[in-house]
Amino acid sequence: MTPARSAPLASRSAFTLIELLVVISIIALLIGILLPALGKARESARAGVCLANLRSAGQGIHSYGADYKSWVPGPNTSGAQLTEDGNYSSLKGITSEPVQNFDWVSPTIAETLGMPKDAGERMAKLYNDEFKCPSNNEDYAGSAFGSLTIPADEQPLSVSSYGAISQFMVSWVPFSSSLPANKIYGRNFVSAAVEPPTNYQPNLDFIKNASLKMTAGDGVRYVDASTGEVTFNSAAKQIDGGNFASWGPSMAGVIFNGNPYKRGNDQQILNSERFAYRHGANDAMNALFYDGHGETMNIEESRRVEHGFPTGSIVRNTANLLDDSVAVGDVIQ
Repeated sequence: MTPARSAPLASRSAFTLIELLVVISIIALLIGILLPALGKARESARAGVCLANLRSAGQGIHSYGADYKSWVPGPNTSGAQLTEDGNYSSLKGITSEPVQNFDWVSPTIAETLGMPKDAGERMAKLYNDEFKCPSNNEDYAGSAFGSLTIPADEQPLSVSSYGAISQFMVSWVPFSSSLPANKIYGRNFVSAAVEPPTNYQPNLDFIKNASLKMTAGDGVRYVDASTGEVTFNSAAKQIDGGNFASWGPSMAGVIFNGNPYKRGNDQQILNSERFAYRHGANDAMNALFYDGHGETMNIEESRRVEHGFPTGSIVRNTANLLDDSVAVGDVIQ
């Protein structure tokens, strides 16, 4: 009897070079399609964290107002003592006290975040960790003025992520009036452009149309317009906002402000993309409004004068304004 033959082994063959190249090409194509989507998803998540930071600050501002008769934190309210003294001698080592007279963050959310009592340590934590926009990758290039010391182990110090709009934080007087000592009032060249109501006070009760009024947003001064470097100002008393406030996007026409929103030339456009309009395709900023909502705004929208000045303000001169929709004599809603 003839023994049965075993079944032949199945033939085996490796990928040919052409097949391998096709597979590699398909993988590369998929990566090319997916990476931009992943990048957008990552930036969307970062922008979401940024908006959450601002909304938390908004809740803190309203909590502060509930405790202090609706006053807005700023140089003549929470920072009045630093404005009066002009130095750090009055600091008591309390978590909620401002580290500069325009510091609106410490009085509102520092205690909730468990911030350090030491002013230098607290500022470093706010900028480097607890109150930092995830899309902010910039550090201060150096420091100038003042004596606030940031601990060595907190260096380099990240550029502050957010700036409040100083027009809502100060008391205003008519353009031609004298300014009493030891108080911060609206700067003359600001009120010469847009003159707020003479009775305005930095108080939530005076902020009408709160859903239109920008509390704070992405962007910090002082940005050197020619080099793109940002200087940390460590003085206790500031006049134009220091590290915590600026005149905002609608006043970006001011030449010497160090404002990060200016886009008059290629260097300024690059500066604005690094320090303010850093979300999306480098053309959007996040902003907090006085009704508590947060919003992602494109360049044109952020420049609307109604976002940067109290209701009832009058446009006096458009030379330093970037809102093309307003004219001299317009009353801001």
